[in-house]
Amino acid sequence: MTQLDSLDEAASYIKKLKDRVDELQQKKSSAQAIASLRSGVGQSSKMGVFSELEVEKAGERLSASVPVVQVRHHDDSSMDVVLLCSAKRPIKFHEVITILEEEGAEVVNANYSISGDKVFYTIHCRAFSSRIGIEVSRVSERLSILMKFVN
Repeated sequence: MTQLDSLDEAASYIKKLKDRVDELQQKKSSAQAIASLRSGVGQSSKMGVFSELEVEKAGERLSASVPVVQVRHHDDSSMDVVLLCSAKRPIKFHEVITILEEEGAEVVNANYSISGDKVFYTIHCRAFSSRIGIEVSRVSERLSILMKFVN
């Protein structure tokens, strides 16, 4: 094996490890967000999870049958989107993905969970271009408009 082959193999291995770390961080963030919403206990905003006040507001809005949109910006090139809605009036998930892609986000991972009459969606995104980033306020605004049509 030549030195170049060794370097290529090492680079490939490092990339796989980084992808695995990213995947595990996203799973952790998603699990914390769902646990936080279910228990009503907030975690650190830095982790991308809800504060206690946000959980309370989300619970009030959900009980009033109004869908909830939360967008968390982790750095210039990644964000999480958490959507809550009634299982009786679910969102059109493809429309959410379309909005994210139109705003320059690439969906890395998307999950949903049904708990009683509520559906929790968690979407992890990164920017198509790290130079351009993602305009979080615009994403949040467009998703909020979309969610208003759910009701």
